[in-house]
Amino acid sequence: MSRLDLIWNGKISGVLSAFLLLIGSAFRIVMDHLTTFFVKINLNKVGRNVRINSGITYRYPGNIKLGNNVIIARRVTLISENKEGVLDIHDGVTLTFDVRIDFSGGVQIGRNTLISKNTTIETHSHGMDPHSTPEYRNLTIGENVWIGMNSTILSDVRNIGSNSIVAAGSLVTKEVPPNCIVGGILLLKGKEVGIK
Repeated sequence: MSRLDLIWNGKISGVLSAFLLLIGSAFRIVMDHLTTFFVKINLNKVGRNVRINSGITYRYPGNIKLGNNVIIARRVTLISENKEGVLDIHDGVTLTFDVRIDFSGGVQIGRNTLISKNTTIETHSHGMDPHSTPEYRNLTIGENVWIGMNSTILSDVRNIGSNSIVAAGSLVTKEVPPNCIVGGILLLKGKEVGIK
């Protein structure tokens, strides 16, 4: 299998489609380099070997810090509802496609953590009234944590311990201890209903 197999089926009829895929890939590479350059100079602090792909959305760039070897994939959203929230991402962290982090209450992500695609992290809550003044809560995610795809971390969570795994599709509403694997719905009205 050659690298050409990735974009071309080997038939004459597929040449145009392969050419379009090749042009699209080249365009995305250029856009990723430009995005990395311009976003890096707009953030508070950025370490070495950081890669930021195109399509990122962010607010309050002066409150975002990135360590060394951080990777931020396409369509990642880093937002805060206030100017006090701080996002501190340590060395070796990877945020994959479509991750959304609300750092209104402050978020710290430890070294070598992987946050998989379509994960949502919230650090503020309006309680039972969507029009109420929000309550902000900080979140610390330890080192070597893996948060599986399609997971949601709600604002009551203050800590996800180091070396823990949150299984794909989980709804996390309470703290996760270090060195454990959690999955499912972790807490609902005071009752454990998920896997722990």
